[in-house]
Amino acid sequence: MAEAGGTEDDYTKVTIATIISVSTLIIIYLLLSDVWQKVADNSASFSNSSMLTLLYRMICGGFCVYAIIYMFRCGPANMHVVSLAGNDDVLLHPIGIQKFVTFSSWTLLSCTGFFLSSCINQLRLIFDAAPITWLVSIQTVLFCMAISMAFLTATVVRYVILPNMIANNNSHGHMFLYHEQIMHNFAAIFLGLDLLLVKPELVAEFAIFGLLIGIAYLSFAYGLAYFGPGFFVYSFLHPQPKIAPLFATGLAVCIALFYLGLWLITQLGDSLWWLQLVILVAWLSLIVQFTIKENNPADN
Repeated sequence: MAEAGGTEDDYTKVTIATIISVSTLIIIYLLLSDVWQKVADNSASFSNSSMLTLLYRMICGGFCVYAIIYMFRCGPANMHVVSLAGNDDVLLHPIGIQKFVTFSSWTLLSCTGFFLSSCINQLRLIFDAAPITWLVSIQTVLFCMAISMAFLTATVVRYVILPNMIANNNSHGHMFLYHEQIMHNFAAIFLGLDLLLVKPELVAEFAIFGLLIGIAYLSFAYGLAYFGPGFFVYSFLHPQPKIAPLFATGLAVCIALFYLGLWLITQLGDSLWWLQLVILVAWLSLIVQFTIKENNPADN
């Protein structure tokens, strides 16, 4: 890696150009394709008149809303970030709204938005009120984003973030606080069970919404670094290394790929609902992590 401030092996311009190019392609696709028509055509399948489903979504939404409230009330966080200027690791203790700079917090917000909008839409359906077309479409888009983000978040936390914290002898007990559990574990469980309970008609093209939210988060992260406090929450987002363009766009691609994996499960059909259940439960069991022994340097 080049020295801080040097230009040799500095791929910052390439990274930013790549993000802008991918963003442009996504916008062109959204404008020229029929994906919005497919959202309108399939949105009705994301709600039903079942009181059980409504109760389930209200409970999940309540857990998510309280997780957001808890983030404001639980005091300063422990957040290892990477400075833009020197690409150095820095420990911060953000409070309140400052905590919502992480990808996992965006997962929580998307999950909360889906459950709140789905409850409103379902209540209108139950009471025979006219649907709010734009809100029904938002519910569909949020579901596709949230479930993909939730499964990716759980996977990255279990197999990348926690092992890295343990290897570096960093305390990780805070990773299992209430709001962290919702973001890292229960969001995927809530949305996975919703997928089985409601059986919405997923469409492969909706993977574009995974790319969209991924690029939106990247734009936010770079705006935060260049025009805000001057740091990246995740080291792989720093634009300078040679691998940075792949890492940056790879985040968005991974969200889309996780959506396609979930879409493939739904393609098994209602007659194989039991196989869908088995695959989804097995997948969730491999990515959630509810507790882990606190790192003790004396053990190393």
